[in-house]
Amino acid sequence: MLAKTDGLSLRQHIEDLLCVSHGLECAFPILQAYFDDIDFWSHLRQAIIFHDLGKTTKGFQSFMQDNKPYRFRHEIMSAVIAKNYTDNEPIINAILAHHKSFGKLKELLNEYENNKKYNQDRWIDKEFQELDIAWIENFLSDKKFENKSLNVYEINTNIKKWTSKRINRHIPELEKFQNIFLSASLSICDHNASAKIKEIPTLKAKHFQFLERHKPHKHQELSWGSSANVLLIAPTGQGKTESALGWLKNQLANRQGRAFYILPFTASINAMTKRVSSQNDGFGDENLVGLLHGKAKFFVDEYYEKKDGQSLTDLIDINKKIVKPFKIITPFQILKWAFGVKGFEKGFTELAGSYLIFDEIHIYDRELFVRILFFIEWLIEKLKVKAFVMTATMPTFMQEHIKKVLNITNEIRPDNELITSIKRHKIKLLDGAIEDCLDFIQSKINDGKSVLVVCNTVAKAQELFGNLTCNHKTLLHSSFNARDRTEKEKSILSKDKPQLLVGTQAVEVSLNIDYDLIITEPAPLDALLQRFGRVYREKWRILNDEDEPNCFVANMIEDVHSKIYNKNLIEKTLKELQKIENQIVNENIVQELLDNIYEPFELNDNGIRESLRNYLDNL
Repeated sequence: MLAKTDGLSLRQHIEDLLCVSHGLECAFPILQAYFDDIDFWSHLRQAIIFHDLGKTTKGFQSFMQDNKPYRFRHEIMSAVIAKNYTDNEPIINAILAHHKSFGKLKELLNEYENNKKYNQDRWIDKEFQELDIAWIENFLSDKKFENKSLNVYEINTNIKKWTSKRINRHIPELEKFQNIFLSASLSICDHNASAKIKEIPTLKAKHFQFLERHKPHKHQELSWGSSANVLLIAPTGQGKTESALGWLKNQLANRQGRAFYILPFTASINAMTKRVSSQNDGFGDENLVGLLHGKAKFFVDEYYEKKDGQSLTDLIDINKKIVKPFKIITPFQILKWAFGVKGFEKGFTELAGSYLIFDEIHIYDRELFVRILFFIEWLIEKLKVKAFVMTATMPTFMQEHIKKVLNITNEIRPDNELITSIKRHKIKLLDGAIEDCLDFIQSKINDGKSVLVVCNTVAKAQELFGNLTCNHKTLLHSSFNARDRTEKEKSILSKDKPQLLVGTQAVEVSLNIDYDLIITEPAPLDALLQRFGRVYREKWRILNDEDEPNCFVANMIEDVHSKIYNKNLIEKTLKELQKIENQIVNENIVQELLDNIYEPFELNDNGIRESLRNYLDNL
């Protein structure tokens, strides 16, 4: 009895799914919490045993062996068989839905019923007669099910319940989650087993041993010891990533769950993937770390090692599947599930009981920030998610919004002794546009300095790159194709980094690079602070009062800048920077500067929270 055209037997396919389900149980213990005294994992294994028994019809086996056309959905007949053994609605629903949506199944059932080929007889009776009853009875007997005389049962009512908008809105929330999690878990097992992925790895204490190689700061110790949601506010280069990973280790010691590290930029995601996978600064195993973003294809091809017979498509698929316990993503990769896109059930299942680490959550536009925040609130409330939010550049009013919405009482900051010891940046404003500073930039290159130039547009970055002379220089911006961009990121993060790096906003967050000085176009203060964080990043780097500035900002605001950033914010930023020109920036005053520049806003403007929650609750 075949399950696949490659010759895989039905019995072996079901055994493969059962194998995956044991790994899923270890990785997602939170799912049991939605089933009270019902054994969720027993229900899942029961759904697995029955999910493909409809493939035992003569028509389906002819399709498998001789590629003869077969038009009927095997999962419908599998559900009919299962109804002989259980009245459990979520199990039947999971079997029915493990390939097609209920909306599509409803259309197919109507099509079957109206097919004149059956001469008014019920199609389901004819298909039922085509089943290999002897094989089914023998298989179920091996699985310790009692012998029964199989009958045809109606399954239309299951489908109608979930395709009627009027009824669907009144299905209790717990029942919805039970159906979502059981159905999605069956699909996960099926897809993984079909891809020959039988293990679901988890992160263990041994994978975090790299954290023990350095003495932690006080704010890192506090993060590592917290079991709650956390807001960490610390300057760039002060170990926020290690703080978050230590927090994650503590959570996983209490309960397994998937982890998501959420970053805004492709370059940041690629760099963080390498860092967290590495032997020195990470888990030491690339198989534990996945990434998802719009241009991931070429990075995956470059970075991940293919196993025998494995294609690039296979590797990309593994990064999407619920296999890797730690994924580095953009916020859109989880926010999309809130809008019911295809596969949202599996998305919610992977998010259930997960741990979300957000780096600079506020740098997106205002509406996206609000939506992300309210979605996290819903995830914490409904899916038992925990969150670690970290920032170096967040205005106080946004910190308060986050603490209120996410119910965070655990705000962590570095101790004052560490803050006052940080002497990394001295700022100077340069008159004119950044292209007026070419001679100045070239002189610094000629002096042997490593120089970072940051522009607000790709066109300006290209112009400056072409007009600056350097033996080893690199241009990084979002318009490169994925293959070239991956190569450039690799060069930037190597020991032999380019002396001159000209880039756009892509260099702002989580690129662990260290340059001698920066020349940048004007931008709002939080963006500038992130750019400055790529200069004098190493701990041994300390400025003295007599040292020259190392952070230079061109002070001309061009029309194109106003299309990217709020012009008023740039003007207020330049005004505040004038007050601290040629002084070593004391991290204690950064918060005051941010608060002087950014106007507070009400969080729940335009009813976003209510509309988002209504949409989520009615999925």
